[in-house]
Amino acid sequence: MDFEFDCWSCEATNTVYGEPLGFFSVHSYRLPYDWTCYWCDAINITPDDD
Repeated sequence: MDFEFDCWSCEATNTVYGEPLGFFSVHSYRLPYDWTCYWCDAINITPDDD
């Protein structure tokens, strides 16, 4: 499933792919800890839900 996050540097919207945690899981996804912005190459950290 794809998730959208905004870059902290250029505020561009980036799409990050999340992998399901289990075979039948439709509500829990594992996202990468950090990702690189497609536009400005800044390193971003995935926000927590907590």
